[in-house]
Amino acid sequence: MSQGRLREQWITQCVEQVLLRLQQRQQAELVLSLPQLTSGWPADAALRHARLRVTDTTSAFLRRLADGRQEDAALNAIRQAWRDGMRVRLEIDRGCFGLLPVAGLLRLPLRLCTPDNSPVHLLARAVAGYADIRPLPAGYLVVARHVLLTALARDEIAKRRLQLYRQD
Repeated sequence: MSQGRLREQWITQCVEQVLLRLQQRQQAELVLSLPQLTSGWPADAALRHARLRVTDTTSAFLRRLADGRQEDAALNAIRQAWRDGMRVRLEIDRGCFGLLPVAGLLRLPLRLCTPDNSPVHLLARAVAGYADIRPLPAGYLVVARHVLLTALARDEIAKRRLQLYRQD
């Protein structure tokens, strides 16, 4: 074989390996508990994983995250994940739904779920209508105390099998 042909095959193999590793990364999720997150951020996390899932979150941690001003290791790790382009998902216990800082969490690029992987949606608009509820998959809907739900929104909540939690 000629030198040019060998080089072409080598480049093709390199590209295939890069594409394979990118596909593997896209499917990989790094799961860390909140105590593990505070103990240190893995240096190669973003190279190997496209998503970060944080378990065992507390309402105090969620308030600090929504506030965004305090510094601690867990908040720094989540910020690093965002800088590295990772999608962040936080597991929230249903008992914390009433304590969620809904407006503060809505500003952040993260997703919420329960430990059984059901999505948790947040809503803090003054009035929520059909169009706000229609795109939501089944799961939980946590609504801030001042939100008014239209009749069509309430019908859509029932139709989509969303469990509604209204904060006190």
